[in-house]
Amino acid sequence: MKIVLINYSVTPMMTAIAKQLKGLGHQAIIATATGGDEGSRCMTDLKIGNSVDRAVHNALAWLSDTHGMHSTRVTASLLDRIIALNPDVVHLAGLNNSFINIPFMAYVLMRCKMPVALSVTEGTIPGTGRKSLIKRDRFRRKTIESTFGAWDLLHLVCDSKHTAERAAEEGLDGHPTYIISTDDTAKAVEQYITLYDNIK
Repeated sequence: MKIVLINYSVTPMMTAIAKQLKGLGHQAIIATATGGDEGSRCMTDLKIGNSVDRAVHNALAWLSDTHGMHSTRVTASLLDRIIALNPDVVHLAGLNNSFINIPFMAYVLMRCKMPVALSVTEGTIPGTGRKSLIKRDRFRRKTIESTFGAWDLLHLVCDSKHTAERAAEEGLDGHPTYIISTDDTAKAVEQYITLYDNIK
């Protein structure tokens, strides 16, 4: 099994999942915007953009309330590498930072028929919790709802039932939803690997 894990930076959970997958004879590829020594010690890393890309994305998003809707070139480059790798599952371990174009990524992964696991916590639900100069709540909500509503093969992973309810309220309903608590890392890793095996 080949899994691509995507996040802004390497997290302890991503490292634990990658190590467990490697121990079971599978392949884990970590793609991050900021890289990190911890990830590069034990597996292949894909770098997502650079600090200038992130600064431009954040500036545009702050001006127009469009977080996660810029960085098209960076996202296209990442998707080219993902498609070349042809993973069994793409795991979006976090989308709370502005480093990829979520609607574009959703469109391409849908066209490629790649199963996707999206992990969300209370503070990382796409389309929420961001400040901007010009508030465009209706536009942002419609974009999130249309993006996630059309995204087949998307599996939502929430850290609690409350987060799952909040995600549904924000337009992420209609997908298989799983509760995997991150309180016990070892148990969560096992649950993620079982999930990958079931959705590939």
